[in-house]
Amino acid sequence: MKVQQLHVGAATALGPLTIFPVWTGGPGELGISTGAHADVAVTELASGPQVPRLTVTNNGPRPALLLEGELLEGGQQHRTCARDVVLGPGETRDIDTYCVEAGRWEGTHSHRRQARRAPLNVRAELATSPSNPGGAGRQGRIWNRVARFDAARGRSATSSLLEHLDRFTAEPRKDRRFGADDAPAPLEGQRGVVLGLGTRPLLLEVFGTHTLFRRHYRQLVESALLDLELLAPHVMASGPMPAQRARDFAAAVQALEFGAFDDGLPALEVRNHGSLRSRNITQTTGQLAVAGIAVALPHRKPELAHLTGWNTHHPLMEIA
Repeated sequence: MKVQQLHVGAATALGPLTIFPVWTGGPGELGISTGAHADVAVTELASGPQVPRLTVTNNGPRPALLLEGELLEGGQQHRTCARDVVLGPGETRDIDTYCVEAGRWEGTHSHRRQARRAPLNVRAELATSPSNPGGAGRQGRIWNRVARFDAARGRSATSSLLEHLDRFTAEPRKDRRFGADDAPAPLEGQRGVVLGLGTRPLLLEVFGTHTLFRRHYRQLVESALLDLELLAPHVMASGPMPAQRARDFAAAVQALEFGAFDDGLPALEVRNHGSLRSRNITQTTGQLAVAGIAVALPHRKPELAHLTGWNTHHPLMEIA
């Protein structure tokens, strides 16, 4: 199983953030809901709250997709999804999460979803070993990454990533260099982006359909703009990333092989959701760390529903 042919279009630059549209092949319809359109309830565990686990239930009529780095707000503390999750209609499952609010452990049983994403600085930590969400020390490193915003933008009383996002999006337009409205609108058939930060590629994120991409595009841009607050002045002053670097990065992701959907040990990770099945996929090689989720529908070859590829040599991947 591989990524289908990727096509990288002309870029738009928002200061040091360069956004390249990406198109890919495939049927273009998976019957999956995602983002704010997915009717997914999120709660603390019935047996008692635990930092690294939450319970999710799909109350909708179609399979639902939650993304790695998606923010689950409220409860005992704000969390973020550790990796992509597909839920069948009516399915309930406990999922791996990380805390993005170190200073609170009180509140309600339920969380809310607005389909917001963690900034790239925080999501980068999820990419360091995506096949091992419980890796030793990762929660502490995520708190360190959230604390970068405390240092750059003023302290949050509970070191809350959500508070920093809320403050940023609520700031008067004159106080921000860029906003999500400055980003280009999704183009016809577009399924993803390559993002450059400074003059180097940071990530490629691609979805199985145009609709899945549209459901998350604005939130991705909003979170990436918050990352600009962490950049050194010389990076903020850098020009846009050259297009050839975006094309080369996309080609490196496209060259990866993820193995057969059903064969061998990876088949132990295949989950059934009625007529649809899903399997998380990961691959790390050289300077690439890639993770996502593939799905299989009856009478069709398995397809990628979502994939993110990271440049692990980018400075943002390092803890300051």
